[in-house]
Amino acid sequence: MRPTIPALALLLVPAACDIDQIQPGDANAIVANTSEPLRPGTQPVRIGESGPQFQACATRGTVLDLGGETTLPVRAAPFSEAEAVGEVTPGTPLFVCTRTIDQRWLGVVVPPPGEDAIDCGVSAPVERPRSYAGPCLSGWVTNGFVRLRAG
Repeated sequence: MRPTIPALALLLVPAACDIDQIQPGDANAIVANTSEPLRPGTQPVRIGESGPQFQACATRGTVLDLGGETTLPVRAAPFSEAEAVGEVTPGTPLFVCTRTIDQRWLGVVVPPPGEDAIDCGVSAPVERPRSYAGPCLSGWVTNGFVRLRAG
């Protein structure tokens, strides 16, 4: 009787996963480099997620008191370890375009200081969701320091 392909695969998996057989200098081994901390890359802010009937960023927000800090970093990705691409101060208005699934991070677009009347290209609807590529600062801020309001 010939073994079936799934049964054969089950026999080969333990042999392929035997970490004790990896020797120092083995060019075929895949080993994580634990000396360098993992750094998240960039995750662009998405606009138009509410659909083509709504503004590209349907919610506005204002940065709240930062509890002793003077600035809130705007990050390249929704992680504390992500690179800061800018910063905002309490009272700064911003456009909220998206959120992470766990609601802890907001994808925002920030008008230049003193120019909160500028719409940064997000007040009109867009045909389909896409990454923001407008003239204003965009990135991710923690949700706990932003008061949301309707657009």
